[in-house]
Amino acid sequence: MVTEGVEVRVARIFNTFGSRMHMNDGRVVSNFILQALQGEPLTVYGSGSQTRAFQYVSDLVNGLVSLMNSNISSPVNLGNPEEHTILEFAQLIKSLVVSRSHIQFLPEAQDDPQRRRPDIRKAKMLLGWEPVTDSMMVPLEEGLNKTIQYFSRELEHQANNQYIPKPKAARMKKGRPRHN
Repeated sequence: MVTEGVEVRVARIFNTFGSRMHMNDGRVVSNFILQALQGEPLTVYGSGSQTRAFQYVSDLVNGLVSLMNSNISSPVNLGNPEEHTILEFAQLIKSLVVSRSHIQFLPEAQDDPQRRRPDIRKAKMLLGWEPVTDSMMVPLEEGLNKTIQYFSRELEHQANNQYIPKPKAARMKKGRPRHN
């Protein structure tokens, strides 16, 4: 698409995580890692059966580069279609951090989607991109370990400077918390 003489590409980006992400952004990845590293309860809203799909930042960058090098002018979903329940994800983070934190269940947000999984058929068909077959794809546990190491170093650095970040509550939508 060309608007005002400028070529435009539109990417719909799904849950992305990685080193250098902001520790206090209120997203489920950063909240769980921060809570686990600090020995605080990992907060799960509802039963934890709602699903999310996560991709490492380098996989997203590969998708964005492919999109920018294309002539596709309509929106393209970029995300990993592999779903995980929030509870499974909390347990995985707890295990990778080797944390003694427990999982705390809080009331479910009424407008929290039960399933969030990108449909990447368009990206596969038109860009030849998908994180699950890309040789550069970063497996979930490997990406989480990199992110945990980054958060751990940041916490150590911030402790030396007398600032300790606290996880934010889930983002509010119409007065109710929701998981990203």
